[in-house]
Amino acid sequence: MPRSTRFFPGFHRQLCGRKPIGRREQLQRKVCEADALCLTQLHTLFEAVLPSWLATFKTADGANSRQRIYSTLVTFWAFLAQVLDADGSCRRAVTRVQTLCSALGLTLPKEDTGAYCVARARLPIRVLLKVFYFIVQRLTALPRNGRRIIVMDGTSIRMPDTPENAADYSCTPNQKRGCGFPLMQVLGLFDLATGAWLATVKSKAKSHDARLAWRMLKHLRAGDILLADRAFCSYAFIVACQARGVDVVMRLHQARDPQLDKGTRLGANDWRVTWSRPLQASKGQHPAINAALPDTLTLRFVHVQSSTKGFRTHDLKIVTTLLDPSEHHAQQIAAWYQRRWQVELYFDDIKTSLGMDALRCKNPHNIARELLMHMIACNLVRHLMISAEPLRDLDSRDDLSFKGTMDRLDQWQWAIWSAPSAKQARRRRDDMLQSIANDPVIKRPGRKEPRACKDRQNKYTFLTKPRRLYTPQDDVAHAA
Repeated sequence: MPRSTRFFPGFHRQLCGRKPIGRREQLQRKVCEADALCLTQLHTLFEAVLPSWLATFKTADGANSRQRIYSTLVTFWAFLAQVLDADGSCRRAVTRVQTLCSALGLTLPKEDTGAYCVARARLPIRVLLKVFYFIVQRLTALPRNGRRIIVMDGTSIRMPDTPENAADYSCTPNQKRGCGFPLMQVLGLFDLATGAWLATVKSKAKSHDARLAWRMLKHLRAGDILLADRAFCSYAFIVACQARGVDVVMRLHQARDPQLDKGTRLGANDWRVTWSRPLQASKGQHPAINAALPDTLTLRFVHVQSSTKGFRTHDLKIVTTLLDPSEHHAQQIAAWYQRRWQVELYFDDIKTSLGMDALRCKNPHNIARELLMHMIACNLVRHLMISAEPLRDLDSRDDLSFKGTMDRLDQWQWAIWSAPSAKQARRRRDDMLQSIANDPVIKRPGRKEPRACKDRQNKYTFLTKPRRLYTPQDDVAHAA
């Protein structure tokens, strides 16, 4: 008969080791190790720009109270890596988690992506919001020269044509139902000095950017200078910005008369004008709001002839609330407005390099999570670019490559993760930053690229009705 101890069965627990650890406790310890490893890797890559409370976050309703390998932190870590990955598939995210489990001696999760997708849907949106605003706070707290210059513009993002998405988001008006993709209207706010994505407003229905801009006012703070195109140049919106202590630099709306005959000349192509309150409220505006506006609005009108090559518009009619010509001369205001084009490059980086031109989730709730994770990933990449800037000693942060930073992050993160000590991990991170700093985007002023493509790709027939209604005769007709 086998004995439970070597010598004295009655003194088993006191003399011969600890009580055996149950499977539940073992899993709990391993999950804690996985959380700690993920948090260490994230903090090594992005230093203190990510909050440390991610490992201890618990929802009020206990939605993530069970011990599972797809904890809140592991899911966040895998989701972030999926967004930063060039492929961006759930299969690669699951493979990443399997690698983590193998390193910790855990049972590998199945190759099926269902458990990971359920864990993503369980990830609280307010966690992602808190992480996003934490990163924004750290990036906006960086030292800067002068006032904060921010730029605002809108874009659209498509998503899978599922019944849930189609019920909440509208498609292009000229497309038949089932033949296109639902679109999300997004209005973004960016810091021109760092490229950080400060805030966003999304709309489920087709809506003009000028309407969405009113929901962006709460993200503006006193002392900001807002750059925007002529779509936002309305009497009421400029008054609302002034009430918050925000100055604006906008292109004059094509339908508005600048009223130069009633203005005062401040210099060559420079006037101070006074606008009168519109008699009728604009479309979508309540009459009471229009009646509460001040009777007059004093602005500055600057007319600049730009000769910069590569720009489509050379005749700039700009209105601004910066009234002092001795403090802000006309050429400086025109140069600020020309930098507004940088927001188009920000959206190009986000939609092309980060792959946000087409979201992949199947329902609106997960679409919101995916959008927030793209915003977090964008700011983390910008953080690495800012961290690499001191190694170059340049004034502008627009010189480093966003795509190059993403490529280096993809290749270096495994070397940083596998470092045998924290000191070597920091050294490898410094080497990664040096590599980022050595890859600038060459400035080519006046360069013009025609919108033409040399590569003759295959041309396919557009879908004109839902695929389930297609017949073999339709394929023959298309082939003909």
